Amino acid sequence: MSDPFDRTTPSAPGPTATAAAPRLRRELGLWDLVLLNIVAIVGLRWWLTSAGGYGWAALPLWVLAFLCFFVPSGLAVIDLTSRYPEEGGIYAWTKHAFGETHGFISGWCLWTNNLIYFPHLLIFTVGNLVFMAGARAAGLEKNPPFMAAVSFLIFWVVVWFNVVGLKRARWLNNLGAYGTWIPATVLIVLGTLALLRYGSSTPFSSSALVPVFSFGTASFFANMCFGFSGLDLGALMTEEIKDPRRNMPRAIFISGIVITLIYLLGTAALLVALPQKDVGLLDGVGAAIAAVQDRMGFGFLAGIMALLIALGGVGGCSAWLAGCSRVPFVAGIDRYLPPAFGKLHPRYGTPHVALLVTAGISSLLILVGFVGVDVEQAYLFLADFTIVVYFIPYCYLFAALLKLGGRLPAPEGAIPVPGGRAGVIAVGLLGFVTTVVAIGLALYPTMSGRDAVIFEAKMLGGCAFLLGCGWLLYLRGRRKA
Repeated sequence: MSDPFDRTTPSAPGPTATAAAPRLRRELGLWDLVLLNIVAIVGLRWWLTSAGGYGWAALPLWVLAFLCFFVPSGLAVIDLTSRYPEEGGIYAWTKHAFGETHGFISGWCLWTNNLIYFPHLLIFTVGNLVFMAGARAAGLEKNPPFMAAVSFLIFWVVVWFNVVGLKRARWLNNLGAYGTWIPATVLIVLGTLALLRYGSSTPFSSSALVPVFSFGTASFFANMCFGFSGLDLGALMTEEIKDPRRNMPRAIFISGIVITLIYLLGTAALLVALPQKDVGLLDGVGAAIAAVQDRMGFGFLAGIMALLIALGGVGGCSAWLAGCSRVPFVAGIDRYLPPAFGKLHPRYGTPHVALLVTAGISSLLILVGFVGVDVEQAYLFLADFTIVVYFIPYCYLFAALLKLGGRLPAPEGAIPVPGGRAGVIAVGLLGFVTTVVAIGLALYPTMSGRDAVIFEAKMLGGCAFLLGCGWLLYLRGRRKA
């Protein structure tokens, strides 16, 4: 019996297949998924905050975020993907667990978060390109018109690759993953050489591994959890993955090891190669790697590393554009957004309308976001706001696992959370509580007085506005459906 949710091309098309309606194409294999997870999740910028702000104590915090958030989210995605291998990921799972309304709201938050995230990611990417250009480009990273224009150009190149299909766009994703782990590997190798040659620049002791328990530490832990988020991305494109029930779990396991090692060993390498107080003064991850390379006599690699990091940003932009655009695509099929969102390109079999609308709104935010706003201020506010909006779907992810996992017999081919219903409750509650705490910490202002009031107004007002718009769109779509 055919799968009513399957919108993919048949593996062996018959002679009339070319005359049929366009369908999604299964283009992503195991290695594509591994690289997709790496480029989508790893943020090298977290090295600076962790090493510079918390020293060796950052290492147990990374482990805690891994255990409290990364592992539960991976187990939840594996369980739910293998139960419901449908396009839309969290959107589809939430619908199964809690109905259409919650499904749409979870997908809406996921989509709108990425509309905001693209400008944030592009600021980071263009900043590394400016660093690569050297002294002749000094100061351009603080020039809003320049940053907006270059961000706009890069973004629409990414859009074009995705419109013509994942067969081509996946190479942007894969290239971005190499642009992430190659600089990480170089830094780790140089850190090891520095340890062997000079010893650790940041003094190490067992007591240095104990974090100071404070609000600042708790807030940073929330950011670390955000640094581990993104395993749900591949699930948004489940019907474009080759053998998803087999390849998704394997990709999560492989990429999970790589991602965790990058965070742990990269943080340690910075602390070994440079004193902690110097790490905190560095302006960007490119500068951090350059400082280590200068000390070890490899300064000539600085420009190459900055270019690779920028490519990592481009790949991350492509990966998240591909994934998040599948949410309005399936919402269009369900008629909660205009039906045009659910259309596929007649030649490429891609959700081109959803992609172009996503790109158009994000482009507007790229341009408007810099009007009268300092680049650094825009970057920091967007970072806080994306944590809150993006973690709302994660609340739904863990709630859906608690509702659906371990209660009914798993379908053939499913990979449930180990431990039966007790295991599901433990994993679901741990992930849900961690996510709620992270949202609360992101909403709490780090400043005081009038600035704190303005911060809260922006954060709460922005969240209320986004959720309100999503609710109104859902009601409109339900009436028309």
